[in-house]
Order: sequence, then C-alpha cells, then structure tokens
Amino acid sequence: MSNNEVLFFPCKWEEIHPYIEDYIESNKITIDSFWEGIVIASNHYKMMVCDDIVGFFAIHENSTITLFNVFVPYANQAQGLFTRVKKHESVTNAMVPTGDEFFISHCFDNFAKVEKQAYFAIYTEKEIPAERKKALNLRVADIDKDCETLKLSGDFFDGIIKKLYNGAGHIEIYVVEYDGNVVGFGVINYGRVLKNISSIGMYVCEQYRQQGIAANILEHLKRICFGKGYRVLSGCWYYNHNSKKSMENAGAYTKTRLVKFYF
Repeated sequence: MSNNEVLFFPCKWEEIHPYIEDYIESNKITIDSFWEGIVIASNHYKMMVCDDIVGFFAIHENSTITLFNVFVPYANQAQGLFTRVKKHESVTNAMVPTGDEFFISHCFDNFAKVEKQAYFAIYTEKEIPAERKKALNLRVADIDKDCETLKLSGDFFDGIIKKLYNGAGHIEIYVVEYDGNVVGFGVINYGRVLKNISSIGMYVCEQYRQQGIAANILEHLKRICFGKGYRVLSGCWYYNHNSKKSMENAGAYTKTRLVKFYF
C-alpha cells in the first residue's frame, strides 16, 4: 500500500462536522433544513491518508451521495475518488445544491440524467408592502395542548411533531391567528450543520389560501429569526410555484437549486 493511498473509513457525524461546516461557510453554499436533515441522517465517511483526513463524503439510504469533498492537497485525485464513491454501498444518484461547485462539477462528468428537486431561498430585509400586510398573531405551539389545533394542517406536521417528541430542540412550530381564527402555522428550524442559519416554512389552512397569508407568515417568521441574529433561508419543491411566489413576496430570492443526478 502506498503511503499516499486514500482510504475510506466509516465515521461518526461529529468527526467530520467541523470540516463540513467550514466547507459550506467558506464556499458560501446556500442550504436549508431539508438538506441538513438528509445529510445528518446519511452514512458518513472520512477519506484518510495515514492518520490525516483528506476529505469526506456521505451516502443517504445506501443510494444517494449527499456530500463529497477532497481537500486541496489531494484534490487532483478527486475524479478517481468520486468514481470510487459511486461504487460504494448501492449508490445510484447524488443530491447536490448548485452552489457546491466542487461536488456538482464531479457529478457533471458522467451522469445519465438530472432532475430539479427544490429551490433554496435567502431572505432579505425587504418588507411586504404596507397595503398587503396583515395583523397576524403568532404564538409558539404547545405540542400537547395544541394537538387538536395542529390537526387543521392534516399530516403536514406529522414528521416534525414526532421529532419534537424525540427532543428536537432546534424546531419551533407557531400557531397563526388572524381576526380570531386559526389561519395557518409556521415552523422554524434552527441550523444544525450551520449554527448561524434558520430555515422557515409555513402552512395555510385551505379556506384562507390565495389571500396573502403565506407571505405574511414568512414575513413574521423571518423577523423572529433576524431578531435573534440568524441568517434566514427556506426551500420549496421545485414545482410548487405558489410557495416560491410566497417566499419572494416575503422578501426572499431563490439563489440556489437542489438537483439530483442519476448515474
């Protein structure tokens, strides 16, 4: 075995988290809570030369590469290493934010097809015009006391409520009222990969849709997060045009796309 041979080893999230955080920050890659959740739930690997970490990658549910980076001293080997990663576990695809130039460039080298998955948006200080503002009341939901109220969202919060019961302290759900009626809900996911970000989202009860409620919920949520010193982001499915419009009406712009490459 060559002293410079790069070997792959499974590892705990904590072993590579600092490298991932530095990589995302230094390359100004836009992410959101959905991406964070998938990456944290992946199987994690470190690339090693002797006792030194020279890169990392992650695979979700045995099939989707969710992280790939090789540090500069070994970056000239990256194409060969990515070929090896694609043969790991049962890989068939990779999911990557378009801002991750290194990862996405290696996906472009050899793929069968690509699909658009989501928009990632960044919020600005721009406010909703005064004539479109609504005097909403937001309060943090009590998961037990508000269980019947939360059912107004159907199954929208099922996964989030399960996480809250399991101690997910990075998530907050808000009950949103307007003129004394519950009109929807808001959610804030505080960053786990990046500690200085928060991702916001909303649900509007069906009878109150198309009235500007969604954008107003996002406006209120972003002000809560800005007030705590967070950068504010959100994402939506690529073909959910109404959600994208609501984000933009609340002062966001969609800088990044999430795409999936199939090999």
